[in-house]
Amino acid sequence: MKRYLLLLLLFQLSLICSASEILSKKIAIVDTPNTWMHDFNTAFCCGKSELKNTVLYQDEEGQTHYTNIERIGNGVIAKKQFFLKNSVCEKAQLFAFHASGLELFCNGKELKTGKTLTSTGWYVWDIPPGLLRKGLNEFVFSGKGTLVIEPSLFPNRSARSLNNGQEWNFDNLGVNNGDGEYLVRLRLQPHPEKGIITSNVYDLLYAADTRNIHGVFTSAENLRLVCRGNIPSGTSISFEYRSGTSLLYSPDKWSKWNNLKKVGKTWIIDTSLKNRFLQIRAVLTTVYPEKTPFIEQISISGDVRFSDVPENLKVVYFDRHDIVATSIPFTYQEPTYRTKALREKYNLDDVIKDGNTEFEKFVLLRNWARHTAVKGWDWGTGMWCPPWDALIILATNKQPSALCMCTHYSTIFTQCAISLGFTARQVILDHHCVAEIWSDQFNKWILMDTGNSQNPEMNCHLEHNGIPLNALEIRTLWKTGKGDEIKFVYANQSGITQKERDDFESSYLKNFRRFAIPLRNNFLGNPFPGELEQGMSNYYCDRYLWWEDTQEPVESPEYGKTSNRAGDFYWTLNKTFIDLVCQEKDLISVSLCNNAPAFSHYLISVDGGKWTRSTENFQWKIHSGVNELQVKAVNFFGLECPVSKAIIEKAF
Repeated sequence: MKRYLLLLLLFQLSLICSASEILSKKIAIVDTPNTWMHDFNTAFCCGKSELKNTVLYQDEEGQTHYTNIERIGNGVIAKKQFFLKNSVCEKAQLFAFHASGLELFCNGKELKTGKTLTSTGWYVWDIPPGLLRKGLNEFVFSGKGTLVIEPSLFPNRSARSLNNGQEWNFDNLGVNNGDGEYLVRLRLQPHPEKGIITSNVYDLLYAADTRNIHGVFTSAENLRLVCRGNIPSGTSISFEYRSGTSLLYSPDKWSKWNNLKKVGKTWIIDTSLKNRFLQIRAVLTTVYPEKTPFIEQISISGDVRFSDVPENLKVVYFDRHDIVATSIPFTYQEPTYRTKALREKYNLDDVIKDGNTEFEKFVLLRNWARHTAVKGWDWGTGMWCPPWDALIILATNKQPSALCMCTHYSTIFTQCAISLGFTARQVILDHHCVAEIWSDQFNKWILMDTGNSQNPEMNCHLEHNGIPLNALEIRTLWKTGKGDEIKFVYANQSGITQKERDDFESSYLKNFRRFAIPLRNNFLGNPFPGELEQGMSNYYCDRYLWWEDTQEPVESPEYGKTSNRAGDFYWTLNKTFIDLVCQEKDLISVSLCNNAPAFSHYLISVDGGKWTRSTENFQWKIHSGVNELQVKAVNFFGLECPVSKAIIEKAF
């Protein structure tokens, strides 16, 4: 009997050891930085990430009004100073807003007459690089014209003289006699001193075990990084890392950034990392403006330790979503009493109720938004240009008592869509304003042109091969000579004459010479930072992100925020990510995370059952046969995001 009990005990111990067996597998992650996130001083170009070959010096962001001006002439002249740590450059240009007719001196030397930038309100002067010097540089404006002023106290590098330069006042500028900085910006073509690029998030456990159900992650041992690139003398690349317990970054689930130690040609990440998710950040620096280091590829190696999964569990279906993240933080509109008022006052749920698909709902909303003011482009009795605020626009656009033009029609569509739970934003084109909205149906951003004509029936979207397009896709087709492949789809084709259509379509694509997005969509009740009257004047505020085909800004050099990375404009949304960890043979720990704006809660359904509310972490009891888990995120507006699914089969 004792022998039998001993054998039974040994058998049970062997089962426990088998169930908790720790595996160790080597990993080799190889990654190129083409999809990495870049700051405004770095870019990916020609197969490598490097410091940009351009720097914009500015002391303001243009958060002002275009009537806050300095009138130059009749003894009044203006001065703008820039302090340069290094004046070495191949090319230099000075930009000033609404500065036509002014003469310019650089460090006492008169420059050739400037010119107006293509279709903008900015004026530009080419500066011979030899005129610039290390330290303080002064640009003096004379002649007859104006400069625009942004109110500020520092850095106090703008001054005016009322007596042709005999005396200067740095504290009283313009018609309002206030302190501030002139909207004057200096662009040079050296490399900036420092830039940062940030990798995607690496799942170390998935790198070791590509099954979509895992055992428990124990640690990652002896993690090392090797970089393929170039580090010329006078430049450097240093690496940092952070780790976390969630696929998406969250301050409470991720560590701070830590420095990597370089040993020979290898950087040591960690000798024993306890967190499963890893992210790398590269800091590029140079002391010589003509030199830059660059990265072509990194590889990460090490050993990952984790427990095994019972052989009778098999994943037969799993939604594993790709993540495209923006490099630049974007601020989303939160639900407020004003979003609620907008939705209820204008019965927006009824506006879209007849749409059978998400996209049909978008078109119904767009058409309604345009018809809220049949008579557009009229100053109205108030002779006022409203801000990006749909409640104000809708209250003033019918008589009208205030202006309603393309930017306002797009604002109505954007903010009404947001109040219904969708994610939308305005998009600035060359002398036109449209909107883009995230579509779960098409898994992409889609452009909607709400107000493009005096004829309200011409509100439209554009398609290629039956798929709705966004601004970058439209621009790319046009720039590559495929504009004739783009189809214009109007809300009401029968209400448009052939001449209206021909005249419109023959010139419309020229608007896509350049485009920009604001870096937030919470303008409903939050007008700052930004411009008070977007669209009434040429854009001067530097709170938008402008698309450029290359790292050097060609279409929009007067702005500091430019990018040639598509993900900075078109990131993914509304995905729910499922993580399955088998801790016991019949029990799976499920962890959820999501990238849905204004996230409220999760809903889950097990084996086709009723949808119930869930926390982000829960236990899933597995039975013999087929097991199905469905999950989805719900935002605070009540919109349910797409379903993610996992199906596991347990052998008998």
